[in-house]
Amino acid sequence: MKIVIIEDEQDLGVLLRNFLVRQLNIKTPEASVKVAASLSEGLLCIREMSPDWIFIDNNLPDGKGIDEIQTIKNAGHERSMKVVMMSAMTNLKEEALKLGADYFLDKPISFVEVKHIIAANKR
Repeated sequence: MKIVIIEDEQDLGVLLRNFLVRQLNIKTPEASVKVAASLSEGLLCIREMSPDWIFIDNNLPDGKGIDEIQTIKNAGHERSMKVVMMSAMTNLKEEALKLGADYFLDKPISFVEVKHIIAANKR
């Protein structure tokens, strides 16, 4: 399983990465899970990795994550890539889901909710 986390809050990115590595029992996290601090870096990781999961923040230093959901989903059209939008702005939920996000996580993030999302897709 490959995962890209696009999050400019470094501590949150690392926490989420470590949580997912443990939850999914990822044996090679260096190659399988990337944390990007900007939209441009994240989009590059997505192109290079073709991840199964993308966790993307909305407010990033070089743009809005919500503006890239359709681009990301279109890039992964040959695969069932899951996009999880993360934002403290709960009013974005409906728009993010309309644009193609598979899930929306309110910030501060609940790792219990992350666990439920992952578990629901293992079935």
